Amino acid sequence: MKHDERMNLAEFISTRMIAKYSSDIVLSGISGSTARGTDTPWSDLELLFVVRGGSKVEARHFLFRGTAVGRVAIEQGALEKQITSPDSGWEYWMGVLSYLKVLHGDPEQVQAWLRMGQSVPAKRFRESLEASLSWLVHEPYGRILSCSERRNTQDVSSAVMELLSDIKLALCLFNQRWITHKTYRGIVDTFSFPKLPEGYREIVPVLWSARNLDEIVPLAETLVRNFWQFLANEGVRSPVDYQRVDDIPL
Repeated sequence: MKHDERMNLAEFISTRMIAKYSSDIVLSGISGSTARGTDTPWSDLELLFVVRGGSKVEARHFLFRGTAVGRVAIEQGALEKQITSPDSGWEYWMGVLSYLKVLHGDPEQVQAWLRMGQSVPAKRFRESLEASLSWLVHEPYGRILSCSERRNTQDVSSAVMELLSDIKLALCLFNQRWITHKTYRGIVDTFSFPKLPEGYREIVPVLWSARNLDEIVPLAETLVRNFWQFLANEGVRSPVDYQRVDDIPL
């Protein structure tokens, strides 16, 4: 499907949805590569419908002439909660809104939501990051080491991808920035952030491309060590590593 055909399909779906649920829908738009104008004949079509509370509009996924179409529906209150709660939802929704091509509704509303998301105090971002660190990075890094111990070359690439994704999320929260791509391109977009761990820009591309366990492990070790040192230098509290079972929070 060509870009113009995908746009026409989006307009058709939006118009039909407005006709059916006019009182429910606050805004509709296109996100993803179609909104950015970088779609290819094989790209999917991502549609967003922001709806009022109690709406009967539901998310749907279907194929149309070989093209995957996704229709996301989110209540306005839920969206506003996401963009004022600095966690993975904040980073995702700010990215969606920043490139959203509005089909129905007031485009200024999108700018108002972006301003709302940007107005969250820095203290809340740091608190959210600190609350996530007991799981972020630790788990995928442990899987990389486990793959090395087992000489498991089949699963190590997915562990590397998750490690880089976790670090990307942490850096988004720390820098109060968001990215607009869900793939490796999104990780590369973090290279422009003002504050990054030492060697981050240089290590990430090499680690992403590495396939040999003996190359992956030292690269991951250096990246993770630099990541934790970066957070420590910035005054971010590391997670508690409990040593006694009696101290574990229940």
